[in-house]
Amino acid sequence: MKKKELCAISLLSILLFVSFANISIAIPPSYPSNPSYVGVRRGDEFLWTTSLNMVNLNITGIALFGADNWTFMYNYFLEYFKNATGMEFDFFGGAGMKTVILNVTEEMPYPYMPGLNASGLFFNDYIAYAKNNWTLVSEAANYTEPMIFLIDPNTLNESTILYIAMSHFMPIGFNYSMYTNAWNTAITYNLLLNGNVTIQTQGYGFKITLKAVYLEYMFNQTGAPFEIGPLSDAVMTLRWNSIGVFDYASFDYGGLTIATAQLVPTDEDLIPGYELVTILGFSLLIFIALVYIKRKRRIFN
Repeated sequence: MKKKELCAISLLSILLFVSFANISIAIPPSYPSNPSYVGVRRGDEFLWTTSLNMVNLNITGIALFGADNWTFMYNYFLEYFKNATGMEFDFFGGAGMKTVILNVTEEMPYPYMPGLNASGLFFNDYIAYAKNNWTLVSEAANYTEPMIFLIDPNTLNESTILYIAMSHFMPIGFNYSMYTNAWNTAITYNLLLNGNVTIQTQGYGFKITLKAVYLEYMFNQTGAPFEIGPLSDAVMTLRWNSIGVFDYASFDYGGLTIATAQLVPTDEDLIPGYELVTILGFSLLIFIALVYIKRKRRIFN
């Protein structure tokens, strides 16, 4: 399996916040007083639901690839996903995801960058394929250190801020504009990405645009044995709320919303009980992931 294909799987995994680990250790104690930049507390539960617009998916897929090639892509990606992960691809067709905060540590020096302070989070992640059918997929007890470090935003600058990993929890007061500026500066040093990939700050989040000309170029580099129709811009929106909890994401292509994920109140029974989605529709998401990821690592080269 090629690395670029595995990267595409990783991008989809991030969207659904699925994590797998197999290390056992006890969880450190939780501290009663959180640092001011940590908005979550021990015992908090957060629930997200995802949705796919199957009409938009299939309209886009057929327009781009034609009906026969669209079916070919479905079979191809379904096979390599199973070979790479040992799972059926409909694992990602679940109805929702839930996180339960188990522990929040006291402030400590961030272990991976001198001069930064952070607080660590331990939590359990669950996936539901249908209403009230939760499966534990990531357990805090399996981690030797915090699963996420929330870094004190007051200790960050435009160089160190790029060490922040976007996740479903972010520190209160995080400077999204600084993060955007740092990435856009890095992009200017890459001739392929400069002008073809843009990142804009939108409140507590971002809008990432992959230009049509960039997508077309990257598709041509794949050596796919078929032609595609005219490409359009692809746009991903990511947003957190005022306490740093992931709030909303959307993926749009050609002005059509393909997929969304959003935070919902945990005191309401809002997880839809729909059946597993048709795998065919996911092919477009994987294609865009492949196109975007293929040369991402060259930004700093």
